[in-house]
Amino acid sequence: MRTNHLILLALLGLLSIAPAALAAEAAPAGLIDKSLSAAIAFAVAVAASGFAISRAGSAGLAASAERPELRTVTIIIAAFAEALAIYGIAIAFVILTS
Repeated sequence: MRTNHLILLALLGLLSIAPAALAAEAAPAGLIDKSLSAAIAFAVAVAASGFAISRAGSAGLAASAERPELRTVTIIIAAFAEALAIYGIAIAFVILTS
């Protein structure tokens, strides 16, 4: 069920750039392609990051309830999943500036 919500949010993110894609005659030739590529890269990275955080966060909370010494490991795993979204936005900026 949650995966369907992530896919829906990613599609809504892609549809939010539709007005820019429709105004192709006002934009330079490669700008639309770059914008679409950056939006797809960022949307996929954020959707994957949200999926990873939801799985790792819930499992980590359950594990730390039983064994409190696992709390640090849980935070580190969630931070790695969060870094995936940061890498996605970095790639999007690289695509847009190239």
